[in-house]
Amino acid sequence: MLVRNLIIAGAISAFMVSCANESTESETTTDTTGVGSTNNETVTPPTQARTAQPPQAVRTSFEAKYPQPANVSWNYHEPSVNSSIDREWSGWPQIGSDDYYASFNENNEDYWVWYDQDGNWIGTVSEVSDHASLPKAVNNTIRSEFAGYTIQTVDKENDKNRVAYEVDLVKGEDKLTALIAENGKVMKKKGKVDDQKVKEKNNPKDSL
Repeated sequence: MLVRNLIIAGAISAFMVSCANESTESETTTDTTGVGSTNNETVTPPTQARTAQPPQAVRTSFEAKYPQPANVSWNYHEPSVNSSIDREWSGWPQIGSDDYYASFNENNEDYWVWYDQDGNWIGTVSEVSDHASLPKAVNNTIRSEFAGYTIQTVDKENDKNRVAYEVDLVKGEDKLTALIAENGKVMKKKGKVDDQKVKEKNNPKDSL
């Protein structure tokens, strides 16, 4: 009886595994890049950056702008992987998946810089650890419009159009991220205050 029960159980188990495999194979295909996709053509975003070997035009432009970088790493731009810039939040131009970005360190600060395929600079994000070194107008805005908040992190974001500072602020349970132009104008802010979501955007032209 025990042997027969084991045989029956084994047959049922094999049948269930077979059905599961057939279901999985009917729902998921793999494209030539190795990224899984379903029959409705939904593609899973990449989970890690693609290492790149940028052309000489990109390297020449980079070396002219940053003559003494350390620990340089080149990758293709992947919005789902590279979280150092939220393009839509920051108002940057479109960045394609064939454009390049380098992460590196200079003067004990972390940098991320983007170039297009022709070597044209798109923009740079850099960490600002010395908050006292922020432009006077930016610090004045933080003190006046965000009184009582403590600065957590600051990133300097500059492209061809403007320089802005993304400032993460906290006060108790309240958390805000503000994008402040070099002249002190608050371009955007988002977060949660008194358990209420905050999301505000000013006219970008007012910040220039």
